[in-house]
Amino acid sequence: MGRTQRLRLAAMAAAVTVTATVAVVPTAWGAAATGAPPARVAKTADTGIVSAVAPVLKADGASRRTYSAQELQRVDAEGGDPAVLEYWTEERMAAAKPLDAPGDPALVEKMAKGVAAELMAGTTVGRAGGLPAAPLGDAAQDGKVVTRPVAPEGAPAGGAQTQSINTFPISTGKLFIGGYGSGSYCSAATINTRSKRVVITAGHCVHEGRGGTWHSNLVFVPRYDGTAADPTPYGTFQARTLHTFKTWVQKGGTAQGWYRDVGMMTTFANEAGQRVVPAVGGNGLKIDQYYRWPVKVFGYPSNRDYGEVMWGCQGMTRKSSVAARTSLISGCNFGTGSSGGPWVWHYSDRTRLGYVRGVTSYGTPQNRSIGAPHFDSAVHRLAVQTNG
Repeated sequence: MGRTQRLRLAAMAAAVTVTATVAVVPTAWGAAATGAPPARVAKTADTGIVSAVAPVLKADGASRRTYSAQELQRVDAEGGDPAVLEYWTEERMAAAKPLDAPGDPALVEKMAKGVAAELMAGTTVGRAGGLPAAPLGDAAQDGKVVTRPVAPEGAPAGGAQTQSINTFPISTGKLFIGGYGSGSYCSAATINTRSKRVVITAGHCVHEGRGGTWHSNLVFVPRYDGTAADPTPYGTFQARTLHTFKTWVQKGGTAQGWYRDVGMMTTFANEAGQRVVPAVGGNGLKIDQYYRWPVKVFGYPSNRDYGEVMWGCQGMTRKSSVAARTSLISGCNFGTGSSGGPWVWHYSDRTRLGYVRGVTSYGTPQNRSIGAPHFDSAVHRLAVQTNG
């Protein structure tokens, strides 16, 4: 990243926190988790899903540990692998670098030529606590609400009171990856499912893409703030299982792969024994046919405050003319590290909740525009598969 000959990734982590009502999740959601790895879903090459138990590096930092079903149950009961949780100290989190991902040089060149046509007016950017409100009118009311936002446990009616002067979500955070000298990060956010343990991000934040493998030692830290006395106010949530599209695994980093650059993961409980959605709330999820809609996006771009605090951007999306089946927003100027953050529709500054309709997957040169895969029925199936 940072080189104009590679595809720049960008993203914005978005999330949610509060509503007075817990909505019923559609019956399509899976049952409670078991100790066994999730079954693979056999679909077409375009919508097929690939899943794995989240890999853990051994102490040597080179080899990977695998778990039997019995060991996975034990680790689940303990809230994750102690070696991973002990590795990700505050110092190592602060030292983590934004994640690079494969880029198709031909696509970068195409984007550079087409970026002028993608520029849009009316985009607003700001750091946490300083983003003004904006109208959320939307003519695209059709489509399917897969799941609705849900408040964290114990949240008072009318919105969470923690950090009440701040309208940014608490269920957005950093996703730390790797370790042992190669620590990196993306952005990510929770979504509401029956299991209350699902996090959404970009596919390249869980799997390297074409010719690569699954990332190791992932932990999600909601509302991470590297400038605060306690940068992990809601604890850390280690990844339990990882899920993405077969198309990303086989073609990721090419023009044929970016529109399936979506990843999800289940998580273990945090140090206090809480699942992630009861701890910080969960976004809804929406799929439809529309590419133009008002959006608020949040994340940890490395080119703003060195990725140590959350930033947000709001404006109107449009269908991309340079990457098929993706949406663009211009003017955010979010760089690496913000990859994987959801694009939120009907985000409420009062409740700090909304519906995820995309995650930032790629960026044009100089971060002039950032793009997200279009959320269709395949993303619904990915959420169902992840709900373990």
